[in-house]
Amino acid sequence: MTIPPFSMIVAAAANRGIGKGGKIPWRIPEDVRYFKNITCLFRDLYTLNRFVTNLNNLNRIKRQKIESDLEFNKPVNVTDNFPIKITDNIPQNVVVMGRNTWESIPDKFRPMPDRINVVLTRNKEYSKNLPKDVQCYNSLNDCLENLSKQEHGSIFLIGGGQIYNEGIKHPCCKNLFITKVYGKYDCDTFFPEIPNNIFKLNDDDTITKIFANSMKNCNWVKGIQTNKKSGVNFEFQIFTRSYQPLNEVESPKETESIRETESSKETESPKETESNETEYLKETELSESDSLTIEIDSLKESESSETESSPIPR
Repeated sequence: MTIPPFSMIVAAAANRGIGKGGKIPWRIPEDVRYFKNITCLFRDLYTLNRFVTNLNNLNRIKRQKIESDLEFNKPVNVTDNFPIKITDNIPQNVVVMGRNTWESIPDKFRPMPDRINVVLTRNKEYSKNLPKDVQCYNSLNDCLENLSKQEHGSIFLIGGGQIYNEGIKHPCCKNLFITKVYGKYDCDTFFPEIPNNIFKLNDDDTITKIFANSMKNCNWVKGIQTNKKSGVNFEFQIFTRSYQPLNEVESPKETESIRETESSKETESPKETESNETEYLKETELSESDSLTIEIDSLKESESSETESSPIPR
């Protein structure tokens, strides 16, 4: 079993405050629309890699070239020589939230449409209060392990504070979608400090390329914006884990067996080792990972979607 990567998305003030008394201390409709677009449409490399078609038309060198370009956020040219297409039946993305965040969402927007909703709570009886299509787990690791057995799109942690604190320490946390809200706000709930030795802020050019490959019909808005009604200044930012590429991570339950396997390999004779290496190289060439996709169908946002309420962090 492998644990899928996930991203976190949040709006936070300069002091990392995200809410007070269960309420968001600012009103930014642009951020609400951005939240829906990202959580519905964004496909990370892990997701794209599982739903590529027409791979038989590509040789190994071309597949490696596309994978390399996507991994380093380079634009990929789609031509007759690269007949890659995403299947139309990509599963919905996943939004993972704590119980208080779930309860803060107005009933008419709950569960969040066009996404798989997951609630984390230590209350084992809480699932009885949830709609049938909403999943419920008692921990983040339990959630990720169960999702690894399902078909799903990209995974997003959307709050609240405890979920963010746990998520940012997790090795599978790949991206941070931060709406930086300028100004001073009195908050009692905070987003954790972002470790700058692990996550790096992407520049606008890099983010534009990320959007070009992952969100074909959503344009990246650069720089500081101002909401005309409230006068609130804000900026969309994306941080990416810098030291670890988007790799699948083994389940903690498998770690012990993997170590035992590695230990047994150390006792092999030189001839056995050489033979195994030869077999491995042959298998690697034949079972190379599927190429990543660069074409994605757009989802049309209904007029009512602009009024969708963003979750209130607690």
